[in-house]
Amino acid sequence: MSWWLVKKNYIEGEWINALMRTFSNLGLDTRLIVEGIAGFENEQLIPGYRLEVNDARQMWHQADKIAQDPLLGVKIGSSQDYRAVGVLAPVIWHSPDARTALNNIVTFQTLISESGCFQVDQILVGEEWVIQCEYVAVPNSVPANSHQILAVVIGTVGIIQAISNNTIKVKRLYIPLSLDADLISKALACEVENRDGNLAVDFYSEQFDKPLLGCDQHLYQINIVYAEELLRAKRARLALIDSVKHLIENNGFSRVSSEEVELSLGMHKRTLQRNLSEQGTSFRQVKESVLKEQAANLLLKDSVEIESVATYLGYSEPSAFHRAFKSWFGVTPKKFCGVRQY
Repeated sequence: MSWWLVKKNYIEGEWINALMRTFSNLGLDTRLIVEGIAGFENEQLIPGYRLEVNDARQMWHQADKIAQDPLLGVKIGSSQDYRAVGVLAPVIWHSPDARTALNNIVTFQTLISESGCFQVDQILVGEEWVIQCEYVAVPNSVPANSHQILAVVIGTVGIIQAISNNTIKVKRLYIPLSLDADLISKALACEVENRDGNLAVDFYSEQFDKPLLGCDQHLYQINIVYAEELLRAKRARLALIDSVKHLIENNGFSRVSSEEVELSLGMHKRTLQRNLSEQGTSFRQVKESVLKEQAANLLLKDSVEIESVATYLGYSEPSAFHRAFKSWFGVTPKKFCGVRQY
């Protein structure tokens, strides 16, 4: 039996907490937004906790449903506290020019969020060259909410305009058909066009290579080196976790033990657990994340029968799968299939 496997992705806790504060400032009931999502205390993520991308997207779907506001993404993107980007903030603010700043966002954004990535290109539109910045969401059992992506793009636009003292202007914003182009155009005072495909923004390119006022090259070099070290460390951490996930997926899912994985990786007893602990996780947590993502994908994306999912994931009895599933998602598999549709 061969089904699609999806890499697990996360969003850093400080970014989520900044988002929750912005939701609260807009008057939204944050208790309802995080209802049924693990890791929160008083509507803030537990310190050191990262939120899985599917949970973050579920938050956005719930916020959209509660707000019923066609400008939700614009309001969040325009008002979120972007100090939450951590080391990326000084890297951006001290970049020598806007092109470098935008490229740094592309390079280091996974330090903050793995929900998607920007793709940047210089293209000819009519008779004018523009810098097009397109946001591509990662595949997931929960699709990205359009307002979530709009907020990220609007926030990025705000950063580029702030560091350039508003000398860089937006030529056109491309949004999905589900969003109101006329209303968003009036709110942002720029041209907005509905289209199929990914959300993107075109910047006029004239000012992108001009030196930015106030940037400190010494601070830039210090912070860019630090950001590169963080990125290398993250990639090394993910390489170990991905190897463990791959072995779980190929050795019976729920049936595989930590000892079997250690043996496959050529590690001594308890070495795997110690290494995973240094990365802020455990074999049990990695295994559970694989089972959760697989179960959600098979039920929602591929519409596989519940009993077949239980068998595929290595459960000897459907009842054991039902109990595990309810502990993960708070509802039975049948109810999950009925309510998690977007």
